[in-house]
Amino acid sequence: MVDWNDAEISISEQAKLIGINRSSLYYKPVLPSAEEVAVKHRTDEIHTQFPFFDSRSITQLLNQEGVKINRKSTASYA
Repeated sequence: MVDWNDAEISISEQAKLIGINRSSLYYKPVLPSAEEVAVKHRTDEIHTQFPFFDSRSITQLLNQEGVKINRKSTASYA
């Protein structure tokens, strides 16, 4: 859609013409690391096994298992 090598029309102008925000052209999604995926999976397992656990309890259990994670990260995964 956007011609990066066009000398006549700037990238900003091309973005306006097709109706998108210029900043979205430069966004490159970053895949989560294998460690992050593993922690999310383990958090899900704990939450499924103990649905009454809150984020503090899940964090404490993960820390006992050797996973260094804080409560806010755990809450965002659950």
